[in-house]
Amino acid sequence: MKRTAPDLIVESSALYPPLSGVGYYTLGLLKSYCAHPDHYPVKILAYRFFLKPWRSSQEKYLADLAARLGAVLDLRRRPFPSLAYARLRRLGLRLPLPLDLFRSRRRTIFFFPNFVGEPLLRSRCVPVVYDFGYVHFPGCQQGRDHLFLKRYLPRTLRQASQVVVISHCVKRELQDTYGVPPEKIAVVHPAVDHDAFRPDIPAERRLAVRRKYDLNGEYLFSLSTLEPRKNFSRLLEAYALLPEGVRKRFPLVVAGGQGWKNEDIYATLRRLGLESRIKFLGYVPEEDRAPLMGEAELFVLPSLYEGFGLPVLEAMACGIPVVTSARGALPEVGGDAVVYADPLRPESIADGILSVLENPNFRQGLITAGLIRAEAFQWSISARALADVFHRAAAEAEE
Repeated sequence: MKRTAPDLIVESSALYPPLSGVGYYTLGLLKSYCAHPDHYPVKILAYRFFLKPWRSSQEKYLADLAARLGAVLDLRRRPFPSLAYARLRRLGLRLPLPLDLFRSRRRTIFFFPNFVGEPLLRSRCVPVVYDFGYVHFPGCQQGRDHLFLKRYLPRTLRQASQVVVISHCVKRELQDTYGVPPEKIAVVHPAVDHDAFRPDIPAERRLAVRRKYDLNGEYLFSLSTLEPRKNFSRLLEAYALLPEGVRKRFPLVVAGGQGWKNEDIYATLRRLGLESRIKFLGYVPEEDRAPLMGEAELFVLPSLYEGFGLPVLEAMACGIPVVTSARGALPEVGGDAVVYADPLRPESIADGILSVLENPNFRQGLITAGLIRAEAFQWSISARALADVFHRAAAEAEE
């Protein structure tokens, strides 16, 4: 007898705008999975305080998103207002109330695309683990995030039938850190929308972002949340080492949310006297990322550690040469198509930048290699891998 499809319920905290890297991955993956011919029906999890009779703006946003995806909204009533849960999260805590306490024993798979979800009583889950920055750089985390992950990720892993990671690097770290068997881990790479991130972005879109952000002439570009692991202070020191003529021709444009623990970035900026050469755009919406990238002369991201490094992939897809580091999963993304610099040595970062700017043939070779490299990362491939993960999880639930 053919079994009915399991309930596939997606935890939605990563989907609220403004989107971070986790949010871009989750949204891109869900879009492609819901378009996959062999997908299970998807439910998007939403919460409402049980005394609140009206829909919040977040609930409305999730309902609209579910409709666009061909999914449905799974609304749960909560005993406390959302502010209470947010305060607990900032303290590195969560309530022990199981998410499936009042559900039937029907097969249910909870997809937790942001490391951990709420506790489960009898259901199984599929979490996504993005990196081990909270292990390698605990002091660089926001608030008590490192304590939250150290406390609750092991519990989530014990309730997981499969675990999704975004790179082979993170897979190895997951095995080493928590002893998760390799057959239980699936690598589902991020990808880019190649209709948006491409070398031939329409001229009107390019001109529109230049006007919006008051950008004139050529520029170097970096894109990431302003937080310690992204190594922006050393990038500024590297930029200060470039010849004056290069800095005058190529100002450095940095886009990304304010993040946390970034006081050193602005202190370095003032110490080096670079205020007139560096332009901080703040958080930029999704539709502006590709044209900003496509207008740059070079993209640079000398991170101390990355679980993947999506902006590197986006730059290659736009035909922009990249200077980055060889830390974490970045070589898995860039392959032989980028320039690698030592992220601890500003002079190495500066040399990498100059090697691209001063050698047109080398620059063109990077562009060609990067476009070929970026084509290997497709959302359709990731959706197929995720579908296989959910099929294995459903088969385990039948046992």
